[in-house]
Amino acid sequence: MLGYRYPGDSQPTRIGSHAIIRSGTTIYANTTIGDRFQCGHQVIIRAEVTIGNRCVVHHQCCLEGRLQIGDGVKLMAQVYLPSTTRIGNMVFVGPCTTFLNARYPMRADPAVQGPIIEDHVCIGGGVTVCPGVTIGRNSMVGAGAVVNKDVPPNTMAYGVPARHSPLPDHIAEGNLPEQLLPQTDLWGAQSDDSWRDEDWWEEATS
Repeated sequence: MLGYRYPGDSQPTRIGSHAIIRSGTTIYANTTIGDRFQCGHQVIIRAEVTIGNRCVVHHQCCLEGRLQIGDGVKLMAQVYLPSTTRIGNMVFVGPCTTFLNARYPMRADPAVQGPIIEDHVCIGGGVTVCPGVTIGRNSMVGAGAVVNKDVPPNTMAYGVPARHSPLPDHIAEGNLPEQLLPQTDLWGAQSDDSWRDEDWWEEATS
């Protein structure tokens, strides 16, 4: 279902060219998505969400309202993003990762503060990112980590709670555009070099 209406909505859903929307997906009104977007089955994208170009949202992800997601972002299956989360450009998030936006839900000030994920961050599967945490540019988070404090740029975070160390040299150059930007099917079973002809990606990857 595209353009799901709700009380107070004001704008239709806007989706760029060459999108692939699979069955069971619901995208609310007041949401804007860039070109060459694709999603798996049974994805929920609620209202006031902005998603950039060439983003992929895999099966059964839930994106609550009032989110910002940059260009070239890939969310694997069953990722949960609460409202006010911000994700930069060229970010990868592994399956079953959960982001949180309330430190004391139902027990304190109801104001929420989602995490901030800067450009070129890579997050492994099954990670929990706590409310208000910032993960700095080009950092990597190991699978299963619980990130309960800010991660400086160019850092490896791992463990419960997450500890920090410098990134190893062989993974220090950021996420690779040739792995994030091709609009292949969800199994990567075709090739697509059309992203190399677009103007925006060099700025997004710099």
